[in-house]
Amino acid sequence: MEFNIVIGGEAGQGLFSVELGLTDILTRLNYYFFATKNYMSRIRGGHNFHMIRISETPVHALSGGKWDMVIALDEETDIRHRPDLNSDGIYLSRELTKEIEKEAREKFEDVKSANTILVGCVLAVIGARLEKVTEGAEDEMAKYLRAGFDYALRSNLAGKYPLRPAAGAHCKFDGNQAIALGALLGGCQFMAGYPMTPASSIMHYFSTAALTMPVHFEQAEDEISAINMALGASYAGVRSMAATSGGGFALMQEGVSLAGMTETPVVIVLGQRPGPATGLPTRTEQGELNFVIHAGHGEFPRIIFAPGSIDETIAVARKSFALADRYQIPVFILTDQYFADSIQIIDDDIPKECLSREYAVFDGTYKRYMLTEDGISPLTYPGLSEAKVRLDSDEHDEEGKITEDLGLRVRMVDKRLKKFAMLAQDFLPPTFYGDRNAASVIISWGSNKLIVKEALEKIINEGQSAAALHFGQVYPLTAAMVATYGLDSKRLICVENNARGQFAGLLKRELGLNVVHHVLKYNGECFTVSELYCELKKLLT
Repeated sequence: MEFNIVIGGEAGQGLFSVELGLTDILTRLNYYFFATKNYMSRIRGGHNFHMIRISETPVHALSGGKWDMVIALDEETDIRHRPDLNSDGIYLSRELTKEIEKEAREKFEDVKSANTILVGCVLAVIGARLEKVTEGAEDEMAKYLRAGFDYALRSNLAGKYPLRPAAGAHCKFDGNQAIALGALLGGCQFMAGYPMTPASSIMHYFSTAALTMPVHFEQAEDEISAINMALGASYAGVRSMAATSGGGFALMQEGVSLAGMTETPVVIVLGQRPGPATGLPTRTEQGELNFVIHAGHGEFPRIIFAPGSIDETIAVARKSFALADRYQIPVFILTDQYFADSIQIIDDDIPKECLSREYAVFDGTYKRYMLTEDGISPLTYPGLSEAKVRLDSDEHDEEGKITEDLGLRVRMVDKRLKKFAMLAQDFLPPTFYGDRNAASVIISWGSNKLIVKEALEKIINEGQSAAALHFGQVYPLTAAMVATYGLDSKRLICVENNARGQFAGLLKRELGLNVVHHVLKYNGECFTVSELYCELKKLLT
């Protein structure tokens, strides 16, 4: 049993406050839910809508079916969303929500309370107990929630779609919160960025954490400053991160190359959105994979992660800092607007141990860029010992001094590239779902992970053999990552949110795997489970 609701209105009407209030209470009452949003690049006006799927079992994507309830805070909602309402669904028209706003003004002298009244109404519809809903709430908030229950009772809506809460406690995260928490658990102590959708909220979480934790957040004047601040902090001895989106990342290119030449550990989060240029700045896409693989001039190693679930995101963000230190390279975490802004429930235990950077001590014979068999030179930081830590953006010798010795240039390039051999063995394996004997395998990466998983489960429950493979690490790709799946003999179907199948192309270039069918979506919206189920069903039959 589940309940699907959409709340539509203009920017500035407080739609996010409805989503936030509802998801906070649903979490406290132990309901499972998934929430995401579709919003325009405007401070006020336009048409935005928030979508929430509440269920008695875990859910991690939009179902894509008919809405059980539509709440209209503008006239556009009637045009766009009412046609997708279930025949017996609940429709709160703009006229009805205006009445609720009028009641809020007259009864509470605060029109903003109307949004909390709507929260109470939705909770009454799913059969939540009023005493549990108001438990622990401030007096003003409790009054507004009771008014919402009263409205539902008067309108014969209370208990129309009853749902049982889940048995155990759980917690909620959006994608950016998961990245921020994982980074803090990974020992990140410095974060710099310039606000750019959809990465901006990562900066908000870090600025809040900096009030009580040994973490520094710097809002830079631009993305060029942000990446260079992060590199400077890393050189000085603390684990560091920068976060941005496509246009901002374009400005970071020289800094990315600087990290490659100076072998400075850094983690860079890139929130993808549709381009080119400003594109659709508040919508979602997976169009920047090729950009990140080839980011920065010159040749140097890197790792690129694209996690697809909250627990995977926390784990990947935590691990990224250790990997950046170990191999002295930039590590990228690719996300997108859909995943960054979506709120999900997780039951899994979150790691509590916070990792930290090791501080090796050397004497006066220290050579920062010593030529070694594995390509990894000793790493330390200024001021820890007698060691002199030199670096230069030009090619350099073992001590870090600028050089134009062409033979040494070749040895230094080879030293840096030797790290690829170690990365080939130190990887995040893909996640497999379904029947290992299936003739077809559905491949995905990044935020499509759990959408594909639920669509696959529907197909399997209908008795059809199928399988899926999700890549949380998208570069480097090595034969060892897929050695046990026999993909050479399978029919491969790749699901991506871009126009040219960028990951499918990477599979061909790196592993020689041929994708025979592409399921692509690049209109700025995410896949839904039912949409993807229908597409895959046609390809698998």
